Amino acid sequence: MQKDADFIHLKRIMGTFDWLPVGEILGKARFSRRGRKKEFLPINLFRVFLLKSYLLLDDNTLIARRLSENKGYLEFCGLARVPSHDVLNNFEINYAYKFVQVFEFIDDLLEKSGAFEEDDMSFDGTDIPVPMKNKQSPHRYHFGAKSDKKKFHGFWLMILASVKHQLSRRFIVGYGREGQINLAKELLNQKQIDESKNNIFIIMDGIFDFLEMHEIVISVQHKIPLIGYNQRRSGIPERINLPSLNWHFQINPVYKDNSFVLEEFKKRTSIERVNSHSKIYTPMCLIQNKVKKSHTIKKTIVENIVVFSFMLEQFKLLARINAKQAQKSLGSYK
Repeated sequence: MQKDADFIHLKRIMGTFDWLPVGEILGKARFSRRGRKKEFLPINLFRVFLLKSYLLLDDNTLIARRLSENKGYLEFCGLARVPSHDVLNNFEINYAYKFVQVFEFIDDLLEKSGAFEEDDMSFDGTDIPVPMKNKQSPHRYHFGAKSDKKKFHGFWLMILASVKHQLSRRFIVGYGREGQINLAKELLNQKQIDESKNNIFIIMDGIFDFLEMHEIVISVQHKIPLIGYNQRRSGIPERINLPSLNWHFQINPVYKDNSFVLEEFKKRTSIERVNSHSKIYTPMCLIQNKVKKSHTIKKTIVENIVVFSFMLEQFKLLARINAKQAQKSLGSYK
């Protein structure tokens, strides 16, 4: 759990942020307990969930208690009163899709700032295992298999991340049964994610080495796919030894320069660092504990934990960019 003394860091990284566009995304429908005057704006409740994520709390009752104990927390959220557990639950369930919209809006801000120029993106999946309610009645949709064919019970989290900043650009959460390939197609088949200058490659693991995935990266994302070679599909040990008319070389001539591809592919380790950092140092580390306490967890709640974890990282990068711009401005006056 974050120490309250660290709260000043949260206020600093969000101090210069313009909340007006976020408020417009969330809307102005007010929330309240049943039968009470509607007094809580979505933007204020949204800040409650940012604070909850920052403090590494896994329950809405806990954040309500912390708000009641710390006036500074209430002021940060722009609240005069503490919202109830029911108000927070209602907001979390009904506004999940808008949280993703805010995440994408902040990503656009970062892109417009030039943060992702001279960058590439890496893509991979990580499992989020959750304990079974009991061995006799596991949720059948939660069962999945990793690339090494080991089974697990839980969710998949697929992440497309900035190589330079090791920051999620897009993500999707799915049940274990849905599988990495289906979820990857669903995510990357959406609209083009990045239009930054000299952001050229999407780097992916060999599990995604098939023609359709290359076509999606090229035609939808307008990037060059650098996908690890999967020799099990051809029986030939190395891609460079494939026949010259093989579809790999036809669809992506970059593969002909094997030494370049191998060097660039080293950047894929950035997504592994994103995965490990997220599961250890962000609220995602609380998912298993939440399941143990409530004996179940909905996919929407997992998605919310993930999106607020990633938004905190976005805010940190924005704060660093703003600080550099401020220093540059001060330097121009000397």
